[in-house]
Parts: sequence; C-alpha cells; structure tokens
Amino acid sequence: DVNREPLSTKFEPKIRTIRATVSIRPKSNNTGLNVSLKEEQWDGTGALFRIENCSPFPLWVAQEGLMANPISPHTNYSSSGDASISTSDLVSQISAEMAGDRVDSMMSVSFGLDDPKRQVKHGGGSEFLRVALAPLRSKDGLETTKLIKLKIRNEFARLSPSKLTANLEEELREEFLGIRVVGTVVADGPTRVVRFCLMQKEISTSNKLGNAVRRQAKRSETYFSEITDGAMKEAGFSSTRSSSSLSTSSSQQARDEEARELILKATFEALELKSKRVIPSQVSAQKHALAGTGVFKKHTIDQDGNALGDDDQDFAFRASFSGFVFSLIDQEPSEIAVISLQSVKMLSKWNKQRGKDATTAVSVGWLQIDNHCPNAPFPVALCPDSTIEIENADGETENVVNLPEQPVIAIGINFAPKHISEVTCLRSVTVAPRNIAVGVDLAFIVRLQRFLLGAQDRLEQASEDENDEGGELIWKYAESRELWPFPNLQKMFSACVNASGAGKESRELFFEGLTVFPYNLSLSVASPRAMTSAQAMLEGPGAAAIHAAVRKGDLLVTAGSGAGVLGVKIGRTNRTALAVVRGIFKSIIVDALLRCEEASLAFPGIGIRNYLTNSPQVTTYLLAHYLAALRSNVPSLLGSLAAFGNPLGLIRGLGDGVSDFVSEPIKGLKKSLEELDPTFVIDGVARGTGSLARHTIGGVADSASLLTQTLSKNMAVLTLDRRYAQKRDRSLHQSNPSGATPTIVDGIGTGSAKLLKGVYDGVSGVIRAPMRGAEKGGPEGFAKGVGKGLLGLVVKPVVGLSDAATDIMIGVKGSVEGGTYNDIGKMQQRIKRASQLRPRRVFYGRERTIREYKQSDATAAQLMMTTRLAGEQYFSHVDMGNAGVALLSVRRALILGNNPGDGDGNERACIKYKNIAKVDVRQIPTPDETIQWGVVVLLKTARQDGSAVEVISCDDPDVAHEIYALLNKARSLLSSISMR
Repeated sequence: DVNREPLSTKFEPKIRTIRATVSIRPKSNNTGLNVSLKEEQWDGTGALFRIENCSPFPLWVAQEGLMANPISPHTNYSSSGDASISTSDLVSQISAEMAGDRVDSMMSVSFGLDDPKRQVKHGGGSEFLRVALAPLRSKDGLETTKLIKLKIRNEFARLSPSKLTANLEEELREEFLGIRVVGTVVADGPTRVVRFCLMQKEISTSNKLGNAVRRQAKRSETYFSEITDGAMKEAGFSSTRSSSSLSTSSSQQARDEEARELILKATFEALELKSKRVIPSQVSAQKHALAGTGVFKKHTIDQDGNALGDDDQDFAFRASFSGFVFSLIDQEPSEIAVISLQSVKMLSKWNKQRGKDATTAVSVGWLQIDNHCPNAPFPVALCPDSTIEIENADGETENVVNLPEQPVIAIGINFAPKHISEVTCLRSVTVAPRNIAVGVDLAFIVRLQRFLLGAQDRLEQASEDENDEGGELIWKYAESRELWPFPNLQKMFSACVNASGAGKESRELFFEGLTVFPYNLSLSVASPRAMTSAQAMLEGPGAAAIHAAVRKGDLLVTAGSGAGVLGVKIGRTNRTALAVVRGIFKSIIVDALLRCEEASLAFPGIGIRNYLTNSPQVTTYLLAHYLAALRSNVPSLLGSLAAFGNPLGLIRGLGDGVSDFVSEPIKGLKKSLEELDPTFVIDGVARGTGSLARHTIGGVADSASLLTQTLSKNMAVLTLDRRYAQKRDRSLHQSNPSGATPTIVDGIGTGSAKLLKGVYDGVSGVIRAPMRGAEKGGPEGFAKGVGKGLLGLVVKPVVGLSDAATDIMIGVKGSVEGGTYNDIGKMQQRIKRASQLRPRRVFYGRERTIREYKQSDATAAQLMMTTRLAGEQYFSHVDMGNAGVALLSVRRALILGNNPGDGDGNERACIKYKNIAKVDVRQIPTPDETIQWGVVVLLKTARQDGSAVEVISCDDPDVAHEIYALLNKARSLLSSISMR
C-alpha cells in the first residue's frame, strides 16, 4: 500500500566479501585439495549472509565481540604497517570502527563473518549479530542494541525508536511508544538473511511507565550537567582541549550530526506511515519476512532484463503404474534375471517461471529381482524384507492384525523457487527405504556383472556409431521385424539436466534439509549349485563355464581394471598333484568365507541441514557414510558365516529366549493381580521357560547343522569325484520339494538314508572309478581311478555320516520351534523369500529367437526339462485339455497324458520328426460308438511292437488341426536345415 523504492544500494563498497570453498580432489587418495575463491556480490545476492533493511531507520551492525565488519562502506581501513598515519586519524578510525557498520534504509548488503567458527552452515561458535538504531559507541546505540543469533531460523529482535533519547525530542519519542523495528532471521536459498522492517503493537502500561522514567532521567541528567558547567566556570577552569582532541571531536561530531539527520528523516517517514495506518503487526511483519512478500518482495528479472510473473503458468503431473517388468537377457541368449517394479507412483508440481516451490514425489510399492539362473539357491535375489505379526493374547487364532504395507522406497523432493545466484536450492529431500532381503550366489553376480558390462559397451558403441555416421542407430525387433530407432540416452539426459536448471552454471546445491531414513539389509550368500548336462547345453558354453569356475573357486578380484569387480578363470585344469591340492583348499576357503545366512546389516540414517555443496561432494559424502556403516557391520558378517555355525544367530536366539524368560512371568504376575487369579503367574513362568528352552535347543541345533553341512560339502570336494559332488548337490536341492518344516522323525529317516547312501557310494566307487578312468585315459586313467576309488571309500561314508547329522539337527530345530502358534500367543512369520514373479523366459527354435513373453510357453518349457526332451530347444506346445499336453522340441514331439489309466503326466508317445512319413487328421471311432478326433502319424520305421502308425487322440478338432500344423512346420524346418 505504500509506494517505496525497492531494495537497493546507493554506493559500492571498496572492500567486498570473498567466499573460499575447499574440497578434496577426486582420485588423489584424500591428499589433494581444490581451493576456489569466489567474490560475493556486494548487494548480498548469492552471499552466505545478507542484511536487508526495509525500515525507514538506518541500522548500525557488527559481530558480537568484534566491533567492525570489513564490508563497511563508511570505514576507511589503513594498513597497520603504515607509519605515516597520524594520531588523530587513528583515533578517528578506531572511533568509526566502534560505531559499527551502517545499513541505510532500503539497503541490501552482504555480511562476511571473519571467524570460521561462526559459520552458520557448518556448526560451532556463537553467531550473534549486534544491531542498533544509532552508532554502537553512542548512548542511544547502547540503549537500542539487540543481539540476533544467525544460526536459529525465525529468530527475531525488536528495536525501540522511543529509546533514542539523545536524537529525538520528547514529543517525538511519545509517538513511537508502539512502534518497533523488528529483525527476523530467514533463509533465502543458500543465504542466511536478517530482514528488518517496521511493526506496530499496542501500547501497554509498562511502555508508558518506562518512557516516563527515561524522560525524568533525561531531565535530571540535563540539570546536573548545567550545574557542573556553572561550577567549573566560577572556579576558573578552562575547557580547552588539544588540537588532536579538537580534530577528533570535530570528526566525531560530523558523523554524529550525519547520523542525527538520518534518524530525524527516518522519524518523519515512519510517522507518515503511522498516520496512513500501513505499519503491520509483528505477526504480519514476520510472515512477510519469511515469505519475502510485502516490503521484502523483489521483482524477478530474466536474463534479458524483463520482469517475470505476468505470463506464469502452473503445471501438475501425476502418474500411477501397476508395474514394470524388465527381462535381462545375455548374449547366449539366456535370461539371467527379471526385475519387477510394482505400484509405481509419481507426482510433480511446478510453475513456468519457477517463482514458487516445486514438488516431486516418487514411490515404488514393490521391488523384486528374480534369479533365473538354473538351480539358483535363492530364486529371488532381492525383495523387501517383511515381518507379519499375528497377535493373540489368549492363544486364539481369529484375532489377526494385518500390518499395512509401506513402499519399498519413497523419495520426496521440494525445490525452492529459482534463486538469482543460480544455485539449485532444495528445501527438503527425503528418502525412506524399506528393509531389504538379498540372497545371491557368486555365479549370478558374475553373470549379471558380465551382462551390465556388455550393455555398457553396446551403448558406448551405439553412441560412437551415431556420431561417426551422423544418423540414428536402428535395432530390429526379431519377431515382427519392426525397426526401432535406438534412443540417444546422452542427449536425453542432457536435456533433462538443462530443463531442471542443473547445468554447468548451477552445479552448486543447497540443502535446507536432506534426510535418509535408516534401514536394515538381510544378506544371504551361497555357492552356486551344479548344473545338469541338459541345463548346461541350453545355457551355452560361456554360462556353463562360469558356473564351473565359480564352484571350483577360480575367482579373480578385478576392481579398477574396467572389467568389473569379480572375474573368473574359465577352463583352468589342475595338471599336477600340487595344483589339485591347491584347488581343493581354494574351493573350501572360498565356500567358507563367502557363504553366510541372513546376516543383518544396519545402515544408519542421514540428516543434513543448511548444507551448500555440489553433486560430486554429495556423492562422496554418501559413499563415505555407507562405507563406514559397512565397516561397522563386519562383525555381523563374520558372525553370520555358515563356516562358523552362524554364532551371531545363536546369540540372538539365546537373547530372545532370556528376554522371554524374564518378561513372561512379569506379564503373568501383572495379569494375576488384575484378575486375582494366580494361574496366570504359573502360565507366564511356563511360557518363559518354554521359550528359553526352544531358543536354546533350536539355536544350538541350527549352529550344529551349519557346521556339519560345511563339513559335508568340503569333504565331498576332497573325494576328487566331481560327478559325485554334483549329484549330491542336486539331491540336496530336491530333498524337500514341498518346503514343509521337517521334524526329528523326518530328520532321522532322511539321515539314515544318506548314511547308507554314503557307504554304498564309497564301496561302489572302488569298482566304478577305475573302470571309468580306464575308459577315458587308458592305463593312466585306470591308476587315477583306483586312487579316487580308495579315497572315496574313506571319505564318502564320512560325508554320509555328516549329512545324516545335518538332517537330524535340522529335524530337532523344526520339532522344537515348529510352525504354529507358540506358547507366548504370538507368531512371527518371516517372509524370507517371495516367490518368483513368473517362470523363466523360453527361446524358440534352433536360433533361440526372442518373442513376446507367454507364460504358457514358459511353463511348458519348464515341464519339458523334466522329461526326455530335457536339453533340446523348445519349439511349441499344445494343451489338449483332458487328453494331456503335446510338447514339441526342434527334434521330437512328446505326448504326455493325464488320463487315470495312463497316470498323471505319463508319456504316451515320443515321435522323431525325421521318422515321420505322413501326418493326417481323422475322425477315429471308439468302442462306445462315439466319434473322436485324432492326429494319425505314419512312421517310416516301425516301432518295437511292429506298429508303423501313431495316433494322437484329441477331444477337440481344433486341437487336432493345431497339432497337425505344428508337426508339419517342425518337419519342414528340420528338412530345410538338413538340406543346408
């Protein structure tokens, strides 16, 4: 409502503030420093500290304890080593410094803190600013001085013009009883600002009383001064002074007179504002200071000098996706992993001129990575770690508490309006991750690493080809032969960076608040299981060689070489006895050090406030934080190693048992006092004792089973019989297909069978190993086979005994802990691993063509791996309903029937394409005089029973014609390949 000049400066100071930025030089091993000096704008734009005076009164400011600030335009600094300076000039300069730095009305100036301990952004020190309505050395300056702490946002101080007794007459001071100059500490992006303006409040009785006391004190001071001067004149004392004193006095008087004129001018301007009733209250004044509105409002100017805001537009974007699925396929081709994101939500709000706060929020409800490598020990490599608690205080199962599912990660970013300093200001950045469970094997890590490096090379090659040829790189979709232009990711990223204002000129970031919530990671690592010959045939020689090398322990640490973190030696053989022994111990050590079960890693949260930095420094800080957290979790990792029996898990279980042993009787006692029933105490003692016994016995049994399992695995390596080790590995994987919790009876049964199997393998190996060695290597192979057989005769029964002890210990743990409600009335069912999202992708034909994913084909391919077609390339399948299913590979067709007479899934027919002479579809009469459709296949060579005709019965004519068409298509493809 008041037409006033915008914030400005009437002169440019001779001395400016310089900001020094010190950072660690990248790749210097923390020994190099980058130091940059930046001159801040003298009007405070982009400075670390700024003072804005929007009140009519001039202000005199200084640091607490330091009576001068180097930016003062009113102070002429002289070198301390200049001997030519006169005493009067030195006294005048010191006097001016003691007056403080003057900030005139409607001025904005930068303010440099010359003590590093006083820096607000980096803690420490007492960051006080001394401010007054008169020179600090004067009496009115002492009366009106206030202290403002710069470190505290929203800190304020009120200066009273009515205390200017030496500069204002009594009548004028009466007018200012309810008027104050209020200063508020606010944040303007990376700048901490103190904003001053007028405010008005109601006049209280204490204000009137205080003004009357000051008026009476002024009169008394004047009266005694007149008496003293008269007495000195009567006594004949002279009031003359030295020339230097007169010179100093005249200089001070000139400055005092200038200050008095400014104060009087401000007084009349403030009275005019009071008469117009436009002076806001304290609440309104502080709101304007915080929001930068009212008298603090500045006009936003673009690069061309045009005012912004007239054609501003608001934008809002909201997107919600049910999920995304990414399939990772290597060059074999073979599907390594499937990444699924579910319940993805994005929200963003911003305006065209960036004059308002902008908000961006992203949340992912579920993140899961499925391991599709054959025989993976953990089918799900990564998923959220959830705990479902079912509360039941009375032991009844109907009281169920369903915990709400939180997103796996939620990210919220609030951008401040575009700052004139080109610094990207972030009011708040919040990252809320959920606890994560990770289960991987080394073969999966190596194959995934190889895929990522290959994808990186392919993208770099695509970018180079585009730059060289000047055109787009075209990719061809295999099934529909559509041409897809390959996206230029570098251009897309650059466009996003430029649109967000994070270019080269605004690399600095200012975080008013950065918060990353703590989370826990449950880590399980296992060695890969052996692949069958059929699986190795489908995976390709490269993937099969990686699995074999990892199982032998032929690992390389290749960090920093550009080839990833882990590498393997493919195709290495042990030709000498020393190499064999070294290979055995290497395999044992790698398995012992890299196999752990549910190691709990705790990562603390991050909280940063008022932090001015850049992207590399933020990245370095986050990496250092999480590397330090990882180092602190090393004891947890070592304590969770299976080679040591998972002692940390044992200690954790014993702690839970002791806690229940103490807490449950106390709970029972409290309930007994409430219900006046002593049986609750007895029940509490029973529950606590039972929990202690369960956790103790179960924990000891679990640790013992891990130790015996490690012993069995390492002893199996010592047999030097790779076929035996792989067969044992696959049998362990298939020993409990239902996943039910085994009991001690089950453990004794399976343990006895494994013990007998170990003895049998040891005895039979004495005969089989020499025969197998003779077939492969003649006399030399026979000699090696004899040695292996004798070694297996000793070691394999020990392996069987250790496997038996492992199964018994697992059964003891399962019987003790159980899978139902325990005596405490609370069950915690930990979801260790979620199920895979879908079956593994199938590739079609001899060329292993990639097509659109179909779950029916993937399921049929999985079924084919359990039949005699295992290892052959998938071609197609036909669901025949009640008649069964037809599986077609590139060489043969297998008919599986599920009729009661055939048995579920029994093989009805297996037909080779090269043995087919003719295929036809006919109606076939049945004994019950009904018509049934069938596919009649005439064979070139009769079967063993003498029949040269194979009939595939179908209930539906469409199914019969589909099988007919697929058989003819498979025959034609096979014949075309044979002609080549």
